[in-house]
Amino acid sequence: MAFIRERRLAANGMDFFIAEAGEPGAPLVLCLHGFPECWASWRYQLPALAQSGYHAVAPDLRGYGETGGPADVEAYRQSRLVADVVALIDALGAERAVLVGHDWGCALAWQVARRHPDRIAAVIGLSVPYGGPSPKPPTQAMRDLFRDHFFYMLYFQRPQAPERELEADVEDSLRRMFHSLSADGIEDFSVAPDSTGVLQAMQPPPTPPRWMRDEDLAYYVARFEKTGFTGALNWYRAMDASWEESRDDDNWTITAPVLFLGGMQDPVLIFGQKALTRMPDYVPDLRTVVLDQCGHWIQMEQASEVNREILGFLEEINP
Repeated sequence: MAFIRERRLAANGMDFFIAEAGEPGAPLVLCLHGFPECWASWRYQLPALAQSGYHAVAPDLRGYGETGGPADVEAYRQSRLVADVVALIDALGAERAVLVGHDWGCALAWQVARRHPDRIAAVIGLSVPYGGPSPKPPTQAMRDLFRDHFFYMLYFQRPQAPERELEADVEDSLRRMFHSLSADGIEDFSVAPDSTGVLQAMQPPPTPPRWMRDEDLAYYVARFEKTGFTGALNWYRAMDASWEESRDDDNWTITAPVLFLGGMQDPVLIFGQKALTRMPDYVPDLRTVVLDQCGHWIQMEQASEVNREILGFLEEINP
């Protein structure tokens, strides 16, 4: 992390913690992390982007890490999160930015790009395909699909129960999640219909993976031990409210150039096959790459391949 600097930045009434590499004034690449993560999920990308002439910035997003955030679910509506990203672009002194998003950060990047096309030069989305509008509130669609079977996003709607489970042993929780959703751990990942918690389906790794060493994991653990999981879980709890506030929107096309990266062993991509199929209908300038032997943590599991795809795409579009 020799190239990476850390500082705080005021934006949208929040005090964001950001990590950055490269020089301000260079084309801005803003990297948005997912759950249960922090800016450090981009530790392999920031130096590579900086060495290629970009100003690469990764914040701890609202509710996470050193940024933290309110406990009120309403504070995590999509419109608030989108406003955070636009305000960060402003605070970083840029007219436009390339957004790179993973997991929830990817879902957020799609929404920023469709709502503020003039501020977004391109989108690089990891793991979560963009399928346009949903005809039902998300939790209703999930209940229709899973019925009485356990599904983690529905479990996360419950007050306090997920926090109690995940915070009982933060290191064990994160170790299990990072391993079980990776290409190395996915074969041992098995959800029982009557599971009562999210960790029941997950096993700890026999040895630390090369992309998540003990010292890397400790960095995440320290953040979640400080903030707890409520802010991060509120992104899930605000899904229906976010759907409600955007249900009457009439523009779902993303006009910016888009690169979508998926992992062949990523359960999120498997779950999102319908969205992946619909994606060309809403993203006219689309490139899709699916990496084999890659699970959910794409930018860490296959950092070199992801960096190569990102830099090749940016060279092509010249943002």
